[in-house]
Amino acid sequence: MDDKEPDILHLARDKQMIDDYFRLIVKNELDLNMNFSNEYIITKNIVSKKLILVKTFSESIQINSPLYFLLNALIHKINMGILRRSEMMEALKAFKEH
Repeated sequence: MDDKEPDILHLARDKQMIDDYFRLIVKNELDLNMNFSNEYIITKNIVSKKLILVKTFSESIQINSPLYFLLNALIHKINMGILRRSEMMEALKAFKEH
């Protein structure tokens, strides 16, 4: 797949969808309703030159181990290209329908 395909996350363009997805997953997994837009930044990897998510977790996230590990895993999946745009869209659509 190349970057022009619609299933590739474009971090800057899809930031709101990522925030919504994080909120949905955390709500489903941990029954917490939080805003995560300030808990990570989008920056360029100095080696690969690709955009990545870098955690900037607040203290409230750092002291909550389940939340910390869940968000860390989600960020890792996005950075590794494991979590696709279509998966996020399907999860958000299913949530809105229920």
